[in-house]
Amino acid sequence: MLNEDIEEQDGYHYDFTTASEWEIFIARLEEIIHEWKVTHVPLKSNLKHCQLFTSSWENQQESLSFADVDFTLTRYYAKIEEEEEPTNSLLDNDSEAAKLQPLEDMMSMENDFIPIVFEGNRSHPHLLTRWYGLRDFIVLTPAQGVVVTSESKIKILLSSVCIAVNNTNCSVPVFIQVLEPWQNFFFGICEAKGVRAEYEMVHLRRVPPHCKHLTGLLNVFKSKVGTTKLAESVAVSARLCYVLRDWTSFAWMQEPPDLEFLMGEVGVGELGTLPFGATFDPVSELVLYASWYGLRESVVVDSESYSDLDPSQAPEWSVAIKMADKPVCLLSEYLSEFMHLCSSNRSMADLLGDLLQHQQPGPTLTSSLNVLTESRVPTISKVLGQAKGTFVRDKTREGPISDDLLMPLLYFLFPDADENVRSPYPEYLTNFLIKDSKPNQEMFAGMKTAPVDSLVWRLAVVMSHATHTLGGVKAAAHLWFEFCQELRFRWERAIPIPG
Repeated sequence: MLNEDIEEQDGYHYDFTTASEWEIFIARLEEIIHEWKVTHVPLKSNLKHCQLFTSSWENQQESLSFADVDFTLTRYYAKIEEEEEPTNSLLDNDSEAAKLQPLEDMMSMENDFIPIVFEGNRSHPHLLTRWYGLRDFIVLTPAQGVVVTSESKIKILLSSVCIAVNNTNCSVPVFIQVLEPWQNFFFGICEAKGVRAEYEMVHLRRVPPHCKHLTGLLNVFKSKVGTTKLAESVAVSARLCYVLRDWTSFAWMQEPPDLEFLMGEVGVGELGTLPFGATFDPVSELVLYASWYGLRESVVVDSESYSDLDPSQAPEWSVAIKMADKPVCLLSEYLSEFMHLCSSNRSMADLLGDLLQHQQPGPTLTSSLNVLTESRVPTISKVLGQAKGTFVRDKTREGPISDDLLMPLLYFLFPDADENVRSPYPEYLTNFLIKDSKPNQEMFAGMKTAPVDSLVWRLAVVMSHATHTLGGVKAAAHLWFEFCQELRFRWERAIPIPG
């Protein structure tokens, strides 16, 4: 019987030396902290004005998991060059043992407000730097898609961080991000040299009435300190923000060229340019900041009934603008549509079936002999009639681009076919190729572009106009079809191609 009892006890034996998942998570935190060498960080020189926002920031990342949830541990630190002979009181041997770098950085008033040039840039630096004025800190963030909202889970994470910080003597603040990511809600702790600081936040839907003025905020601050009578007066920095929205509600009068009037007042020269600029004001908001720095609470009054913080008397004004998220810009629209056109896989038969369905037999002997008596540079009407070769348009079925709009485009591409040449190609294009042609040809062999105002350059411009203004991809296919027909006509008759 005794042997049976012993065997039964051995069957239910539990090994208490096995590390739990929680202990493994804490051990992993301690390992990363040691790898980053953030234990016993020495005191550094005082922060200068706006130094946290003008310095370059770097980060280190490590992945870890706990309770089937992936986390990312990230260290953010500013690259601040230390002075050769610091005159900082922080570095005195007598006071070094009683001071922490994070707490001294928080007490500095040199980085109370973010400079105006970085106001719209939320990624440089981290929001915790803006709120607490820290130059070095660690953040534990759950994986994307995971939201930590349970109070018990938040306490477990805080306990884990607290144990790891104490075991490693980490003097850098460690934060955990909880709740929804858009709320930017953090809890943190910093503990070293017998001093402990807890970073807590409160997220309210509305601002309490007593927190809308300085007097109420001072009362909240003193209640958190634990006394209403302090040995020294409180130093206050204040900034008032005024935002002007919807200050330009009208559209800008800037439209692409109207091709219907190219033969009249506007002139064919309009085809040589692409529109540039926004169709409405890209500035969505105008922001004015009125700032006061280092005021004593005894010299300023700001209550519900009276305020000394008159923006017209502020020692510093700064103005910022906020741009529209996606302003409608003409040039970007033209280029984006042109890039989509370049990647299109639709065939000419799909786009221009009506124009390509009727074929005509090849030219007869009589028509071939007539070519010898014609001018070397025919008119555009002859080009349009004879260049079809094996393709003929049905007059009852007009293409995407009407003849009235197609003619100015072809005249712009082939100005020598127009009796009244209004947009000739620049002479330097021809002269540059003829003079000393061999070196030029060797140089052009490696080029991946076209000269300004050349044939390829003009074709890209008018193709952009056709795609954006005249009917999209079908209009571009129609223009390309007519362009190729003209090139085929000139090739068969040995007529030089201009531009």
